[in-house]
Amino acid sequence: MPVKKMNFNEAEVKQILGGPIRIFFTKETVGTEDLVFVMGDFAPGEGLEPHTHETQEEVYYCISGNGTVWYGEDKKETLIGPGVALWIPKGVEHFVKNTGNEQLMIAFFLAPGS
Repeated sequence: MPVKKMNFNEAEVKQILGGPIRIFFTKETVGTEDLVFVMGDFAPGEGLEPHTHETQEEVYYCISGNGTVWYGEDKKETLIGPGVALWIPKGVEHFVKNTGNEQLMIAFFLAPGS
């Protein structure tokens, strides 16, 4: 299988879990088997609804902006900003919101892909 390349503006934007998500590499787009790579590009106040990945681990990597991630049954919170990575184990409820004043861009990696 050949290497796949996609520029930011080529990625389709879909509303997923209440937020705009750019779809880069998935089983449907390029045939990935073991991971999913998408990006969120959230305006101030935007984010994702609470959700859980029962069979996937997830990594958030904040590229720009500032936000808050809530996780777990007791809704613990952690702040994210440029250069911050966050690992979320499978089965842990979580959600994110742009709590800053500029765009919040996050790269999301999920494994295994599905």
